[in-house]
Amino acid sequence: MARKDKGSWTAARGSSRGYGSHSSRGGYALRRVLAALIVVAVLIVVVGVVQLLRPVPPPNFTSSLNVPALVPGQAPSLPWPSQGSATLDIQGVGSFGSHGSKSPIAIASVAKMTTALLIVQDHPLSLGQNGPSITITQSDYQTYLQMQAAVDSVMAVAPGETLSEYQMLEGLLIPSADNLAVTLAQWDAGSVSAFVGKMNAFAKKLGLTGTTYTDPSGLTPTTVSTPKDQLKIAELVEQNPVLAQIVAEPQATLPVAGTVYNVDYDLGHDGIVGVKTGSTPNGGDFAFAADVNVAGGATDKIVGVVLGQQGLQPLITALDAAKSLVKAAASVPKTVQVVKAGGVVGSITVPGKGSIPVLAKDTLTVQEWAGLTESDSFSIKVKKAPIKEGQVVGTLTMMVGEQHLSTPLIAGAAIGSTPISYRLLHL
Repeated sequence: MARKDKGSWTAARGSSRGYGSHSSRGGYALRRVLAALIVVAVLIVVVGVVQLLRPVPPPNFTSSLNVPALVPGQAPSLPWPSQGSATLDIQGVGSFGSHGSKSPIAIASVAKMTTALLIVQDHPLSLGQNGPSITITQSDYQTYLQMQAAVDSVMAVAPGETLSEYQMLEGLLIPSADNLAVTLAQWDAGSVSAFVGKMNAFAKKLGLTGTTYTDPSGLTPTTVSTPKDQLKIAELVEQNPVLAQIVAEPQATLPVAGTVYNVDYDLGHDGIVGVKTGSTPNGGDFAFAADVNVAGGATDKIVGVVLGQQGLQPLITALDAAKSLVKAAASVPKTVQVVKAGGVVGSITVPGKGSIPVLAKDTLTVQEWAGLTESDSFSIKVKKAPIKEGQVVGTLTMMVGEQHLSTPLIAGAAIGSTPISYRLLHL
């Protein structure tokens, strides 16, 4: 009985130990599950908070314009001179490019444009002003006599004669007086060499890499340039009201010389209003400007340069080439509407909400021809939604040749902010 009782006790004890072990393991597993659930919950909360605190994705703009790098089509064919070199531009619109040799060549009296620009830069004049007086010295008179004997282009002067700055510029640019270029250079800079240094510094500042000046009149054959460089100079002359007025004068009356006549024989024909001729036995040159009505009814200024023209009368050849280019260029431009007011130019997408159209506020109209460069760019100012219908969201800028146009961009519809659900779920 004692063994039986002992065995029963042992069995009972063993049964009791087995139940306690099972209960302990179950509680541990449950605690692990609860801990994992807590960790997951914390992670969900943390991720949710991080998502909500992250910057809201900004609205994204997509352009629907398809602007090529060049205006498509066949580039215009112009009557470029068969010799020398030339370039042509409609001021503020665009360039027709260049033709012929790109090497610098002698420019003769076309160089006087730079001389005149430096004079009015250092001694500014307004329309109606004559400027300071300049007295012709004995040295100036001797320069005139020497150049006259060499059959250079001169204007008569006399010792003691007084000319205003405006009259000196008339003598420089209308009859193209080489002797007055020397007088003006000495008056401005103290010496011809110092003035020539200023001419070259001026050319460098303008980026005229094909230009070298060795004298203020262009008389020396080592004063050389290219049509592209001199086009910039001619445009600057036309932009100066005083110089533009002088080069458009067919004649002027001066104290000793009397009436002098413009060497630009094209003046007043085909809209030509200047700018400067140049001529040597080796070639005729002409930097020209013309006010013309181009195709589409707009009034434009055509500016060009022809250099190195040959023939029995090289200057006449250069003048004729200029007239032909002006006539042809006037018929080329076409007025084109590149953007219409209210037209869709793109769309704005708000993450999680969708897209709305973006409209041009204004109509953009340009003059163009095939081969002219063009580009567009967008500046989007709206950084976050909601966006109201009609709200200004940015600016469209277009460049067509030298034409710079812009219009505000407006939202074509309203759209709300990015929803919380998108912000929580979008990683």
